[in-house]
Amino acid sequence: MSDIASSATIRLTGRVAVWSRDERARQRLVLAIQQNGYEAVEFATIETLRTGIASSPFSACVIDEPDHPDVVRATEQAARQGGHPTQFVVLPSLGARGMPFGGPVCDVLEPPQTAERLGRALFAAVGRSRLLAENLNLKRRLESRMFEDLVGHSEAMDTLRRKVGEASEHERPVLIHGEAGAGTSIVSRAIHLARCGGRRPFLKISCSVLSAAVVQAELFGDGRNAGRFASATGGTLLLEDVEALALPVQEQLVKVLEEKQYRPTGSDTPLPLQVRILASTHCDLQQLAAAGKFHPGLVRHLRVDAIHVPPLRDRMEDLSTLAEQFLTECAVREGQPVRKLSPEALERMRQYNWPENCRELQNVISRCCSLSTATIITAEMIEPWLEKSADDEATDPGMTLASMERKLIEATFNRFAGNRELTAKALKIGLRTLSGKLREYGYPPRGGPGSNREARAA
Repeated sequence: MSDIASSATIRLTGRVAVWSRDERARQRLVLAIQQNGYEAVEFATIETLRTGIASSPFSACVIDEPDHPDVVRATEQAARQGGHPTQFVVLPSLGARGMPFGGPVCDVLEPPQTAERLGRALFAAVGRSRLLAENLNLKRRLESRMFEDLVGHSEAMDTLRRKVGEASEHERPVLIHGEAGAGTSIVSRAIHLARCGGRRPFLKISCSVLSAAVVQAELFGDGRNAGRFASATGGTLLLEDVEALALPVQEQLVKVLEEKQYRPTGSDTPLPLQVRILASTHCDLQQLAAAGKFHPGLVRHLRVDAIHVPPLRDRMEDLSTLAEQFLTECAVREGQPVRKLSPEALERMRQYNWPENCRELQNVISRCCSLSTATIITAEMIEPWLEKSADDEATDPGMTLASMERKLIEATFNRFAGNRELTAKALKIGLRTLSGKLREYGYPPRGGPGSNREARAA
């Protein structure tokens, strides 16, 4: 390369990798890079350069007189594989002028290659690298936030996190399929957080509990209130239990997805659809469509990007981690120390099939924490709830749903020495609801004589 005589006046700091097959040229480059305020690290061979930038972050890399563009591309790929946003400055020889060395992360410094021109090229390269590094760190923080509720380190959860990350890279509709209690709503929120970072609205419609007319009004508005398509602009709209959506509403939704616009109720003017549509289901929509119970066009739109949420029984290696999280949540909610599971309790949990998945595990742990002050939860404490959670619960004449509810409420009430606020908080019910239940069980009104006494006989 040409002799280098001066340095750039505007400087940034950063590490710059240097390669040249000519040792004297490499030393001149190192000196020029240092004069421009950067730390220079020289590599004698292209192989050691690729190993170095793959294993350690560099803001920029200077490659002197490469034989062919493929030499640069392979080195760029090594940096990408290492997860580093390294930017490249190529100094081609006179004979290589005109070769396609340039690219989105590569600047070509044609002769004459002075220190001043090199300084300007490094300033631009290091600046781009810093900006990309900041964006990468922001993305990682967002990914950490979106994955914090996707608990577990099993292969199934790693696959789920990868698919959630892929879904966050586009705006297409996504179908989230999983059994009841497996966590479809958690996955939908993770996709939203990854895409919008929590700054945009995340709205839900429970299709299974609303009539067709109400769902239509919720989506398109009712003349007085804007619908969810409008309210969720720029954000995400989740259709929970989409299989319960009435066929006429499904047909309208297909039209909206195809045209990417909608007409609010009472208006003839279409508006652009600026909402990410997610849908969750516990059913096989293709089977429903084959039976004439679901619109085939809507299946086609939703199944382009589908995510399966694995049931708990398919990722039992995550059970202890999930249990620890639920125990911590109970401790925070009740203001008590975190309980522990005995080895026998954990083993019994691993033997159980968990038909209602993570939600059932959370409920069992919550019940055990509410009914006992013991610091260690044993297998004996868990066993009754596992039996009641199984299929034979409905056939047990000794424990109806009402008596089971009363047992839980009274045990929690006694545990908190008659404190209704703490009892309601632990049970996650309203204070008025709790007072009504206690009155039904024969307890005096709040504040009256004996209102905090032990549970009365049924």
